Amino acid sequence: MSFKNKNLDLTIPDRKLNLAKKIIIVDGMIGGGKNLLSSIFSSLPNVEMWIHRPHIEQVCALHHLGHLSNDAAKALINTWLEEDILNQNMSRNVNFKPSDISSIFFDARRLRYFKRLFKSPQKAKESVEKERPILNLMTHVNTSYAKPLFEAIGQNLVYVRVSRHPMTIDMLKHNMRWTERWGVDDRHAYILYKSFDQNNNSVHLPFFAKNIEKDYLASNPTDKSILLFDQWIRKGDEFIDKIKLTTGAKIIEIPFEKFVFEPEKYIEQIAMFLEVKPDNKTNKMMRKHNVPRSSLSSELKDRSRISETFSQGRSFAAKSASSKVLSILDKLAEDYEERHNINI
Repeated sequence: MSFKNKNLDLTIPDRKLNLAKKIIIVDGMIGGGKNLLSSIFSSLPNVEMWIHRPHIEQVCALHHLGHLSNDAAKALINTWLEEDILNQNMSRNVNFKPSDISSIFFDARRLRYFKRLFKSPQKAKESVEKERPILNLMTHVNTSYAKPLFEAIGQNLVYVRVSRHPMTIDMLKHNMRWTERWGVDDRHAYILYKSFDQNNNSVHLPFFAKNIEKDYLASNPTDKSILLFDQWIRKGDEFIDKIKLTTGAKIIEIPFEKFVFEPEKYIEQIAMFLEVKPDNKTNKMMRKHNVPRSSLSSELKDRSRISETFSQGRSFAAKSASSKVLSILDKLAEDYEERHNINI
């Protein structure tokens, strides 16, 4: 190999994890119940408060679109993780806004962040090295595009994929609103890309719509949501089934419908992966979020009537969904119930 080629090899981006020894990431559908699980997991000993990291979603999106190499995405992810674990240990960039559900005021162990306010970067580094705190992140519908994430973190990763039945009214409504906001709402952080509609007018689409542009553009908000469900659920299933064969990461899929009824077994499994044990703080956070529950929602008091929730969701979708897309929803529901052994 020539000296020139050796130089080229040296330009490949690379960043290894040193401070962030273990990371838990909770991913799932928009409106799928991630906040519930992330809040409870953050109450486990040595687990940090959860933080949403759109940067990770963005680099995975750019890689998915072919505009960022896998090596570059991995290097950025690990660089940010190292910054996050150090910054949290000295309360830099920590959310102190009382009204935000992602702020310290909703964390089970909030006092630690006040105590860290006066800690120097060097002291923070020493604390991280000694205590090995566990970084706790949340991402939205990133599983289908998470290849760089798994390769970057490897065996340091505990990945929780929160799933939820696609015939859920709240989730349908939530995603329908988002299909109207992408491209016009400056507050969102999703990557858009430029495309053209049937009249050759320039439009901006969420990166999720890659390869389904024609159907997506011709659809109403209900159809758009279901088409995206199909992308997120099917491609997510395929990715998880494939990555399990090669990764050193710990992966657990948690159906929301089962978690709210029997949270203990999932919390115990996550705690085992993280090498911690649930304590009184964890029990208190579970009570705060009213789990375990006797129903999926406050409207349903009997667990045996879970089928009513899904029936109502289908009726809601059928009011505006096309017959073609409604059949996609029916198939998604059938496959979801089989994959997660949901008996209704």
